[in-house]
Order: sequence, then C-alpha cells, then structure tokens
Amino acid sequence: MTAPAPIAPRTVVEACFDSAGVADLGHVYDVAAAVGLDDQPVRLAVRRLVTAGLAVQEGRGRRGTLRLSAEALRRERNDTRFVAFAYRQDAGLAPWDSRWRLYSFSIPESRRARRDSLRAALGRLGAAAVAPALYLSPHDLRDALAAEGVHPGTLDDLIVATTDDLRLGRTHDPRAIAERLWPSPPVEDAYRALDATISGTAERRTRAAAAGTGGAALRTALALELAQAFTRALDLDPLLPAELRPADWSPPATRDRFRRAWLDLAAVSPDLAVFRAYRLDEREPPV
Repeated sequence: MTAPAPIAPRTVVEACFDSAGVADLGHVYDVAAAVGLDDQPVRLAVRRLVTAGLAVQEGRGRRGTLRLSAEALRRERNDTRFVAFAYRQDAGLAPWDSRWRLYSFSIPESRRARRDSLRAALGRLGAAAVAPALYLSPHDLRDALAAEGVHPGTLDDLIVATTDDLRLGRTHDPRAIAERLWPSPPVEDAYRALDATISGTAERRTRAAAAGTGGAALRTALALELAQAFTRALDLDPLLPAELRPADWSPPATRDRFRRAWLDLAAVSPDLAVFRAYRLDEREPPV
C-alpha cells in the first residue's frame, strides 16, 4: 500500500484557525505532534506566514496566538467561493452559456506591479493566456477579479469581450479548444492522487470512527491528509464547465467521494479544530 503523503506544516497551521481567524499556538503544536511533525518545521511555517503578511503573531511559544491578516481572510473567502463553485457545477447549477470571455489589457511599465497582479489573478481564476495580454475563460470573471483584490484602477483598464464563435487557428470545437488550452491529463492525475488518498485512508477512517474520543488524533491526521490532497487537486483544476470536458470526466465523482469521506469523519468529531476550519454541511457543498 502506498504510504500517505507527508502533511505539510503549513497545512497544519492553516487548519487550526477558528472562524474568527485566530489560532492558539499551543493547539497548533499539539495538532502537529498528533500527525508526527516536530515543533521546528511548524515554527518555520508560522514565521513564513508572518513574514508574508498573512498573519500576525501575538505572544511567544505555545502561549501565543496567530491572527490572520485581512489579506489572508480575503484569500480564505475566495477559496471558499472557489470550492462552492466547483460543487455547484458538479450539481448542474452553473451550466455554461456557450459564450467565451476574452480579457485584454494595456498597462504601462510604470504600473508594472498592478499589471503583474492582474495577470496573476487571471491565472489563479483559471483563465488561459492565448496571446500577450490576452486571456480566455468560459466564465465571467469580473466580480471574481475584484474579490481577488485587483486594484479598481487596474480593472478600469480591463477590456472584456464575449463570443460564441471562437477559433484558435483551425480549432473551432469548444471541447477541442478547452483541451488545447487546459489539457486534461494533469488535472486527472491530481484527482487520481486524491482518489488514491480517499481509498488509502478507508481502513484508518473506519478505525478512527470506532475509536470514539480516543481516536481524535487519528481523525485529525486523516482529515489533514484528505484536505491536503483535495487542495492540491483543486489548485490544478481550472473548473471548466462540464460542457467542455468529456462525458466520462471523473473529477466530479472524486470530489463527491471526498465530500462523503470528510462528512463521515466530521460526524464523529465535529468539534475538532480541523473540521471548524474546513467547514462542511450535509446540505451544502464543502466550504
């Protein structure tokens, strides 16, 4: 059986923030110990979050707390929306309108930082570069770009056009265009890894459920293992509409398997910090 992927220290830290964006560092180190991590790499992960401006540390050592910055909270909200959108598409609640969106801009070198920020945001939202300063997406990204923190003045420089008659060279079929710009193999590979993680943790999840309160550490480790694999898959997925993927496209089924595995774990220990950080509800998509 394939050994589980090591849980990254940053994954542990990010799982310990409560709904107000505060993490007790004593709890962070306890969770890290439960999944086999030493204190030193966790301290380094905390330091990097602080250096990047994503968190503020108050106090020292285990008695300290970590508070997410406004920028980190914004990113967290965007991640939540991204995941919710994936499940809306899976449920058929966000069908494609058969229109492509083209995004272009001409921003001078004197505003290079804003230009780079716009490019990065378009990339994070799954838009594909088709020419210099020209991006393509099947989705209307204008509101999402604003939520990504793109400067309003930069958004004023954005040119947006829509078309239902797009050709890339001789390629006209929408699915062929999608495969050319967003190749499916890397995305499928990432979801195969997630699927393998779900299958590979099945026996341990059964043991954790049967262990009652004594299995809290194991459930935490399993939840982090699942969350890490899920995040890695989503990071590679542009979340194209189902209309642009093959009929046998498997990632939605894998996301559903993840959801069910996660809910089963959360049902036994709903008060564990990891389940508060990665909230799920039986009636709604994972967020």
